[in-house]
Amino acid sequence: MSSLTISATDIPATNRLEAASGYTAVMSGLAKQLDALSPADWGTATDCTGWSVRDMAAHFLGAQEDLTSIRRTLQRRRIGRQHYRRLSPLDAANQQQIDDHSSDTTNDVVACYLANIPKVARRVATFPTLLSGVPVDKTMAPGGLPLRIGYLYATIYLRDSWMHSIDIARATGVPRASTEADGMVVGQILRDVSVVWSDGPHIELELTGEVCGTWRLGLANSNPIRITANGVDFCRRLSGRLPDTKLTLVAGEQAVPARLEALRILF
Repeated sequence: MSSLTISATDIPATNRLEAASGYTAVMSGLAKQLDALSPADWGTATDCTGWSVRDMAAHFLGAQEDLTSIRRTLQRRRIGRQHYRRLSPLDAANQQQIDDHSSDTTNDVVACYLANIPKVARRVATFPTLLSGVPVDKTMAPGGLPLRIGYLYATIYLRDSWMHSIDIARATGVPRASTEADGMVVGQILRDVSVVWSDGPHIELELTGEVCGTWRLGLANSNPIRITANGVDFCRRLSGRLPDTKLTLVAGEQAVPARLEALRILF
């Protein structure tokens, strides 16, 4: 990634063709990860509470199916609400994805996931512009804005797959391969952080390690508060996963890192 300091508010939204290319890269990497798993790896617990690697892979496959069919998405939402009334609509639908593939062999899951990648890329690249602006949830997008279908397809599903590749690597020790889409995915994560942090103090955030770079956040009306963090762990924290590390204050107000640590965005 670039060594330049990037204004996160200036990062443009991902367009359909960029997103389609990103899905091909990220999902191909995930397919290779899954194919490299040992039989014992599939039963390993992941950072997503209650999910084994096998459950997560079934979610991957279900998400691909939802991406290629709005009707399937709505159907899973409806059935999930019936079966899992104590869960949120999103969590219930995800659990229904797992249930729908509970009888598949692991070989079948990997083969189907790999075969679906071109279908997902085509669907995202040709997703109708008129449908992109349709709101589907008023509570989940950055800043409390309506979550629109186009944003869900071009950004969130891709981000979710990318983060799950990290989950698989942490659970099994089978590494995720860096892809050409990593920079785009991380840029969109920081873009959403900048929306939620729009009225916050001026920050220069330096991420290090596998995910690296420096971004400006907040109101640029004073000397920046300088903060460093492990890049992967920072993204995991934003998703609500338990981090291994804390943010480090290099210069500025002592209370700001804790405020940034508490920030969450949609994954």
